[in-house]
Amino acid sequence: IANRVRFLKEVVAAVVGAIGAGRTGIRLSPWSNANNVGIDSDTPALFAEVAREINAANLAFVHVVEGQTGGPRDCPEAELVALREAFTVPYIANNGYDGATAAEAVASGRAYAVAFGRPFIANPDLPARLEQGAALNPLRPEFLYGGGAEGYTDYPALG
Repeated sequence: IANRVRFLKEVVAAVVGAIGAGRTGIRLSPWSNANNVGIDSDTPALFAEVAREINAANLAFVHVVEGQTGGPRDCPEAELVALREAFTVPYIANNGYDGATAAEAVASGRAYAVAFGRPFIANPDLPARLEQGAALNPLRPEFLYGGGAEGYTDYPALG
């Protein structure tokens, strides 16, 4: 585990050395098999060590994808709870949240904040939509990474 965390530790130290811990955050995807990289054989132990390193570095925040990146929230609940509790830096949750579940996660203290990625692409006015309980535009994934305006800047706004 120490060897698997070494690169992260070195990068965090370099970035913190350059810009300071208060301006440094990190995004983690403990349960994601993005690009077929696989999931660690002992995710709880690995990410407990990652949490220790991030806490020791006193980063501004940790941003955690809870489940598959861009996919289902299929992480084991007990592992997720343990990971959240392992961090002493602000925990930003991500993946599969809507307005109600995001507000509940923050109100309950399970998350310092909730991040929205893909919903923002399809809803550039996402904060207003969440505040008003308005319907969200569906994401059109066939246009992601296409390089044009279609699917990026042509989603309708409220009103």
